[in-house]
Amino acid sequence: MAQYQPQGISPNGRPYSVIIAEPSKFQLKQLQQILESEGYKIIGIAETGRDLINIYKENRLVDLIFMEVSLPVMDGYAAFWEMKEQGGILPKIFFISEENSPGVIKSLLDNGAIDYMVKPIKREKVLEKTKIAIEKVNPTFK
Repeated sequence: MAQYQPQGISPNGRPYSVIIAEPSKFQLKQLQQILESEGYKIIGIAETGRDLINIYKENRLVDLIFMEVSLPVMDGYAAFWEMKEQGGILPKIFFISEENSPGVIKSLLDNGAIDYMVKPIKREKVLEKTKIAIEKVNPTFK
C-alpha cells in the first residue's frame, strides 16, 4: 500500500514554499492552517503590498505566492505589477480575494497570475486549486 504523501511535499521530499500576503489576521490564519496541514512551508507573511515586495526580493525562488488584491500601503494589483517589472516569474502568483470584478480578475490572469479565487475560502477548494497551480509552476509535481 502506498504511503500517504501530503500534497505540499514535492516528489523529492522538499516542501513547496509559499508566501502569503493577506491583511486580515483571520483569513491569514485560515489559509496558513490549510496549507501547513498539507506540508506546505510558509516562508513569508505580508500584511501590505510593500511587505510582500520586500519578502519576495529575499525569496525569489518561492514556489507560490497567495495574494489579496486589497492590501494596504500598496494594493495587490500594484504589487503584482512591481514584481512583474522586477522580472519575477509570475505564474507563481495566486490571488485569493474579496475583489470579484470580472475586469480585474481577467486583467490579472491575462497578465500572468496563475489563478484567482474569490473569498470566502474553503479548505477543499484551496487545496484543489493549489495543487493545480503547483503543477503549472513545477511540472514534476505528481
